[in-house]
Amino acid sequence: MTDDGRSRLTRILSRIQPRPLVRGAFFVFFVYLCVTLWLFYLWAVGAGDFVTRPEAVAGIIPVGAYMSFFAWVKSGVYDPVLPAGITIIIGALLTSLLFKRGFCGFICPVGAFWEFFGWIGGKALPRQPRAPRWLDLGLRGLRYVLAFGFAAMLFALPLSAALDFQKLPYYAVADIKILSYFVLLPLWYVGLGAAIAAASFFFGNVWCRYICPLGGIYGAIGVLSPTNVVRDPGTCIDCGKCTEACHGFVDVQHALTVRAPECDGCQACVESCPVPGALEGRAVGRLRISPWVWAALVVAVWLVVYLVAVVTGHWSAGLTPNEFQEALKSVPIR
Repeated sequence: MTDDGRSRLTRILSRIQPRPLVRGAFFVFFVYLCVTLWLFYLWAVGAGDFVTRPEAVAGIIPVGAYMSFFAWVKSGVYDPVLPAGITIIIGALLTSLLFKRGFCGFICPVGAFWEFFGWIGGKALPRQPRAPRWLDLGLRGLRYVLAFGFAAMLFALPLSAALDFQKLPYYAVADIKILSYFVLLPLWYVGLGAAIAAASFFFGNVWCRYICPLGGIYGAIGVLSPTNVVRDPGTCIDCGKCTEACHGFVDVQHALTVRAPECDGCQACVESCPVPGALEGRAVGRLRISPWVWAALVVAVWLVVYLVAVVTGHWSAGLTPNEFQEALKSVPIR
């Protein structure tokens, strides 16, 4: 390769940001899993050839997964039907604790989908309007109330009720039931999706900021993270590019250490900073973490949790394909 070719390649690679690459890869993988699960459903109802049921799609049934998570915390009984749901929650909690809502920022496919509409709005509009401060605080506060109310309700659920629910046919195929909304697109679902998409286009990613209750839980945990974005006021030129780049609307420009629960560690602020060293990701306030290393560590933690679950038998479903097929007979999908 010539020097010009190497220089051109270096410029191209320098423009590739880790978060869109990682998040896009997880989203594409999630779509693949959903397609595979639907093909499994078609086999189960006699409309297609057999494919292996994917386990990771258990993450789209958060209520059932969190119910099983709290049942495990109280009893030590790991979900025998869809154990991947608990494992995904453990991964989400751990990445959020270590890397500022790392699950929301780099892995969650639902957030990636709605953020896409916010990104389009940011490109199409001269400037996306902000909700009044009182409304913004109120909606964010409501999300945290709902998040911890949701968690408290599931934690208070009698252990016997949670364990009995795991035995119901509906629980075994709840992921297929939820997936059917994406495939069959009932009118109420299309209307709700259109409303969220329009709101995201004009006001940014409203799903992650105001609606998602799990994001509230992970945001509260992320405040305790030992890794944060740190600003050096001695070298900062107060250009405001960091605040402008933040999709979470965090005022990075006037913070010494970004601890806001809305920060998901995306590193967009760091990448936008024109002064080397003025804004950096750091662990325990000292060890510098580059944006690429930050993204790699989030993925590494996620994969370690997954691999440990596979090795210890806490990933694969406890039902055979024929048992899933039998469960579907008593649960209407269409």
